[in-house]
Amino acid sequence: MRPISWLHVSDIHMSVRDAWSQDVVLKAMCERVAQMRKDGVAPDLILTTGDLAYSGKAEEYALVRDFFDALCNASGVPTERVFCVPGNHDIDRSRQKLCFKGARSSLVNQQLVDEVLAPDDDLATLLEREQSYRQFQNDFFSNQERTSTPDGLAYISRLVIDDIHLVIVGLDSAWASEGGASDHGNLLIGERQVINAVSLTQTGAIQPHVVISMAHHPCHLLREFDRSPVQGRIERDSQFFHCGHLHLPEVRAVGQSGTGCLVLAAGASFETRQSQNTFSIITIDILNAKRQVTTLHYEPQVGSFSTESRENFPFEVAPKNTCNVGELMAELCAYRAELRSLAAYLAALLLDQKAELPIPAQNGYVFGSFAVLSRQDDSPLKERTSHFIAFRNVLRALYDRLPVQQILARHGASICTYGAMLIELSNQDPSLATRLQVQEQEARSLANTEPSGSFAHTVSLLDELARNHEWKELHAHAVRYVDIADADLSIHARRMLALALAHSEVPADKVQTIELYRALCAGPDAVPTDFGNLANLLLETGDTDSAKSIVIRAIDVFPEQHAEYFSQIGHRIVESTGDRAFRERMEQRLGKRGKRG
Repeated sequence: MRPISWLHVSDIHMSVRDAWSQDVVLKAMCERVAQMRKDGVAPDLILTTGDLAYSGKAEEYALVRDFFDALCNASGVPTERVFCVPGNHDIDRSRQKLCFKGARSSLVNQQLVDEVLAPDDDLATLLEREQSYRQFQNDFFSNQERTSTPDGLAYISRLVIDDIHLVIVGLDSAWASEGGASDHGNLLIGERQVINAVSLTQTGAIQPHVVISMAHHPCHLLREFDRSPVQGRIERDSQFFHCGHLHLPEVRAVGQSGTGCLVLAAGASFETRQSQNTFSIITIDILNAKRQVTTLHYEPQVGSFSTESRENFPFEVAPKNTCNVGELMAELCAYRAELRSLAAYLAALLLDQKAELPIPAQNGYVFGSFAVLSRQDDSPLKERTSHFIAFRNVLRALYDRLPVQQILARHGASICTYGAMLIELSNQDPSLATRLQVQEQEARSLANTEPSGSFAHTVSLLDELARNHEWKELHAHAVRYVDIADADLSIHARRMLALALAHSEVPADKVQTIELYRALCAGPDAVPTDFGNLANLLLETGDTDSAKSIVIRAIDVFPEQHAEYFSQIGHRIVESTGDRAFRERMEQRLGKRGKRG
């Protein structure tokens, strides 16, 4: 699971008047990005937080297009992975002037903002000021998959990079802007816009691991009644919030632990040729639970982005579906037998069900949180504990996509290293060994109190995909669990895989489906639909004799309450083949079942 990175560019202010100076600075940016790429720092996407143009005129976006072409060529990022939002300089202030003034003076509370953000003529009229920007966005990013909110202001875009699901949320903070100092404290995003966008991120069977939101303006410039609800929702529902406008780079981590939303205000990528223009590259390393922000500064004297500053922050994948202590304990024992004596304790730590870790003290060890250990001097125990705790991210990110045994096989080395160190320290310190045994017993007791059905979430995911007829996603998920050690989940995965393949147009998939259903029908856990689906597939492929045999066998195997189901399938076979002898045989079997009942 490799690190994921992206460029943050903002406030490029492309104008015909400054085209030569902009070309000097932005060419230097592209040269630095290309060099970074050669050095192994290749971004996966590009975020541009507004003020692409200087005055929102169509001719300025021709220059923006040239810049993006050059930046994509330097970075290797395709245009469909470049995301932008409008800024106040992307507003054509010569249009709808009276409409804007009326809106600005009348939108004095959240209810009125909610009303104007309903899709209607009022909002559409205001958005005519963004026509050139939106035309550029639709034309240049025509291959980009974006889902717009009903108000047309915001959008989301989903990406999957190395098994990590990201959602980009683009918010429009410029729709009520005029430009200049008069905007400060008078801007609006609208909580309705944010709610609409966030609700889109939660749709679909796969929930995102990382939500990256962006708008041009920082939240403190919004009107007072809009600021708190908008900022609260963004920071609660995103791991990153990118903005620009102030031309000063700044990074702020939300929350005491620093693992909450990272608010990144960009400097201007072009202000003047004599300015210290900036751009940033942000990297998330899920394996090591880290976020890094590197800001590159333009030095006018040398004409290059030659100065950089770097800040690091912790990172946590938001907990979604995950296993319970009992399941992870069993998988750890199967993964490495030497972990058996501490398997429940390690599982509980990784699942946030226990928080007490061994911490070196003056006379042995005490138990405390990871936050306490992280403040101590560097040591082998601190380093190995850090890597062990970082495995939480891996588990949260991959649990819905891979069986636990595969996750451990790929990324479980840090657990083995940490467990081995605890065992070694216990052998040296009997008191620590006793304390760890107590922790292990408590964790095992905790596992015994958990509800049965540790794979219930996986079953629910497969069932939801089937209900929604998302056959490709169902196939991708089901195939991962067909050989899992848990027999019940393995059977259910085979059943779901057969269902997904049955909806394929590929002839070979039909053959595989029939083989899967035959195996299910031969097993002790067969259900009526296994027989029914198999009979229908055999009829569809022309093997009517086998279809008849399956129906007769099913009538004999299953209770009378399923007789009508198999009778309907049997009569379908009769209609297709005209085989009256089979109909009489089937009805005779059904009659015998009725007499026995």
